[in-house]
Amino acid sequence: MKITNIEVKYPTYKDDLKGWRPKLWQIITKISTDKKNIFGFGTGGGGNASIEVINGHLGNLIINEEINNKQDIIKVFEKLYEHSIPYGRGGIATMAISSLDLAIWDAFSKYYEIPIKNLLEKNSHKHHNIIETYATGNNVKKYSNLSIKNFKLSVRSSKDFEKDFENLSNLISNTRESIINTKKIMLDCYMTWDLDYAKNMSSRLKDFNIEWIEDICTPDIILDNKFYNKNLFQIQIAGGEHEFNHNNFKLMKNHNSYDIWQPDVTWCGGISALIKIISINSKKYKIILHRGGEPWGLPLIESGLVYNMAELHNPKTNNLELEQWNNKSINAINNGFLKTNNYLGFGSVPKKEIFE
Repeated sequence: MKITNIEVKYPTYKDDLKGWRPKLWQIITKISTDKKNIFGFGTGGGGNASIEVINGHLGNLIINEEINNKQDIIKVFEKLYEHSIPYGRGGIATMAISSLDLAIWDAFSKYYEIPIKNLLEKNSHKHHNIIETYATGNNVKKYSNLSIKNFKLSVRSSKDFEKDFENLSNLISNTRESIINTKKIMLDCYMTWDLDYAKNMSSRLKDFNIEWIEDICTPDIILDNKFYNKNLFQIQIAGGEHEFNHNNFKLMKNHNSYDIWQPDVTWCGGISALIKIISINSKKYKIILHRGGEPWGLPLIESGLVYNMAELHNPKTNNLELEQWNNKSINAINNGFLKTNNYLGFGSVPKKEIFE
């Protein structure tokens, strides 16, 4: 397979995007190949800034690149990472690389008619097409109507510990009381707690049967082993979605930073980066992909290389409709489990108007 052309777009999103997202959300990359009508599509963060990285530098490095096997895709990732070091090693540069890497995997799968899960793991006995799910967001009644039973609640610190504990304990209790078939509850702090706050809160919540607490504070604090020890907490600690350099996962492992790793395949460098992260992990910790229920995470879960659990971020429908994509990877969500279809690539193509 030869890469013959690269196009990249930043679509207009109708969904309400907050914080950093409006100008820096997911781009869509289209790769053309030397086989007519075989295209690859990928996505990554960074908005127009990522487009500048691809059009201004990285895209030119891989035009006419020959991709004959899985190792060739990984070599392309390594080339892009190496050439982006002067301005990258994470952040928007790696988000841009994610979009390119995923587009190459998508094209390669279609070109040679091999599902990505088979490229990742040849032994089909290790594959999953029934995947446990959890929904992120606080609209648990809506998620319950989609038959989802595990919920990750979004919480923020007001810096008033007693008030926060009261609100949080009420939120957890109300969730279990209003959704009688609730199984697991997780908490996402979005880096708004500090270590003492997290230690005290985990102690107060230890009898609330919380599966994990996510992003208790910034990655920099977590990776500073002089001030951090996850064993001080009464509940499992999860994180990793904000680590965009696969090498930082070596530090995470060496420092015993988290009980659960949560890389985001569309931000940390794509599937090629995830293969490196999986190797670094060497089955020491669970890897539960951030937004793993989106098409770009599903092949990794299906392959059996990461934990069989898919995050659904504010899901709206049982087939997980996506605003900018026609998603054919999902068969159905039933009784809290997601069933996948048989598909090539990521089973998704952008809406027609994006690349008109």
